[in-house]
Amino acid sequence: MATHISERQTQFSYFDQLLRGPVWNGSKILDFGGNVGGFLVGAGDQVDHEDYWCLDLTQAALDQGRRNFPRANFVFYNRYSSYFNPNGVRNLPVPNLGLNFDIILAFSVFTHTHRKEMLELVEQLRSMLAAQGVIAFTFSDPSYDRSLSDPALPPGTGVISMFEWEQAKGPSPEIEGMAQTNHRTWCVEVDEKLYVEPGDEFCQQERWGKPEESYCSYFTADYMTSLFPGATVLPPVSPEWQHCCILKKTE
Repeated sequence: MATHISERQTQFSYFDQLLRGPVWNGSKILDFGGNVGGFLVGAGDQVDHEDYWCLDLTQAALDQGRRNFPRANFVFYNRYSSYFNPNGVRNLPVPNLGLNFDIILAFSVFTHTHRKEMLELVEQLRSMLAAQGVIAFTFSDPSYDRSLSDPALPPGTGVISMFEWEQAKGPSPEIEGMAQTNHRTWCVEVDEKLYVEPGDEFCQQERWGKPEESYCSYFTADYMTSLFPGATVLPPVSPEWQHCCILKKTE
């Protein structure tokens, strides 16, 4: 069984740019889905490790994070995910960590959830923010040209174009529908099969997926803005190709 250990170390640079250089030192930070704490590698001495919490579904990643950053806080979140934690508990609420956070981050977390699950989790996370706190999370826009972030890629490379290539191999009404509505909707790709605007019954928390099945979600920037009125939605910063949604604490 895969251990889902991430080698990504660019999270700090990404969020630092899109949050316009917040004051990290002294801020209570929750890295939701932070895996081994790669965020801390890029942060250097700009983050106090004692003020950093990583909440993740992968026990092996947390164990490695504790070894690498013994002063930081790593907490197991035993929530079900067909890919990351197939033996977890369905609909398990985000645990109360006993404090409010100034900054809550989630890099490439809601790229693997249904819309229903994302909305529920974001609402729970917002309730954990301090008075002037902010939450920033990434999402993948299927219409984004990834060559804008990675010049090594051919122009036009993106999820929609990849879907269109698949369409050329064999017609698919799902792919055709996504291509026609890519400016206002969302979709889920499960083991290379595309589902456009699936209902709540298709949420991972409502269905039994195959253990370690690939489950990827795509939301257009316009659609994400409609889901979170008042949010700031920003395009990617190189070398990343994920967009960012920034929300403040609900009053």
